[in-house]
Amino acid sequence: MAPALLWASTAAAEAPRPEIVWTPAQVADASDRAYEPTAIGLIDQAKHSVVLSMYLVRESEDDRHPVNRLLKDLLEAAQRGVQVEIYLNTRFKGGNPEKILETPALKRLKESGARITGLPSSRRLHDKLLIVDERWILEGSTNWSIEALKVNWESNTLMDSPPLAEQKLRRLRQLVENPIAPVPTTHESPPLPRTVEIPSAWIVKGGVLTRLVSSQDERAFDTLLLLLIEAAAQGKPEFFVNLEEMGLDLGLPEKWDDTATRRQVIKVLRKLQKVSNLGLELSFTHGKDAWVKLTPPEGPTLTVPTDLIGPAKITRTSAAATYLKLFGLALQQQEGLQLAQLTQKELSRRTGISTSILSHARRELN
Repeated sequence: MAPALLWASTAAAEAPRPEIVWTPAQVADASDRAYEPTAIGLIDQAKHSVVLSMYLVRESEDDRHPVNRLLKDLLEAAQRGVQVEIYLNTRFKGGNPEKILETPALKRLKESGARITGLPSSRRLHDKLLIVDERWILEGSTNWSIEALKVNWESNTLMDSPPLAEQKLRRLRQLVENPIAPVPTTHESPPLPRTVEIPSAWIVKGGVLTRLVSSQDERAFDTLLLLLIEAAAQGKPEFFVNLEEMGLDLGLPEKWDDTATRRQVIKVLRKLQKVSNLGLELSFTHGKDAWVKLTPPEGPTLTVPTDLIGPAKITRTSAAATYLKLFGLALQQQEGLQLAQLTQKELSRRTGISTSILSHARRELN
């Protein structure tokens, strides 16, 4: 008989519970240095199918590299007639989804008949999953990287369970067939709103956004806009922020690991917390999401299309140029004027931003 599930809090008890389907299985530990030989043994003995769903596959130009050895085993399996399927994450900081799928090893696998699918970069595939012959499952925390295979402590479990393999394969097929459908989880983020209300007081001379532009604090400016979007998406001033995802949206360097990314985002959030008249409250727990409460000032607001200030835009546009777009919208909505009608000197007088910063921003927009 399957054990009862204990729900740790009232909130969890009230939330919709995902259906738990228990399946019989034999299990064995394959942690740390046991992972690589276990994976190689499964692939080499595969008779019908090998399915890999992986967050990170980092190959090398050296054939002796452990990841290259694993990829070579997949290639040999495909060449002897085994059906090989690979599902890969394409959402990385600063990464190009197309290049991720065009590495030398993956090209050779495609040429040998392997089916390689990159999951849409709108979401992160975080699997570390290998399924062989619709029976054997190797799953845990190990990416296909030199750090995971040879350095890190990584927990993994080998399972012999055709029913569980069937469930996991069905999930992967559904991810491909309906990639944008909401995943049934109590932590799913709501869709982004089409528009966001930005307090007019933030855009005028002396306003929060204006001051951040004047101090040329690009990252703090972008972070505040992302927080405003998140608050609008949640429909409430209090919400949780995934620090790694926010780092991704801010365009932090791809080479940074999650810990470095989290530290930088926390640093920016703490800086914003000190900004006067912002009304930002924060709470951090080690290894967890950040709790945020954003209370914008009361008064008139500017309706702004989310596309104008979303991650895809702010990471490619300077804070000053984004600010000018917002100021131009306000100018048009409130006074019926176009930004081009204001001289550089008049624009500087009305915003308090130096003419040199405004000049660079205007050139960027043109």
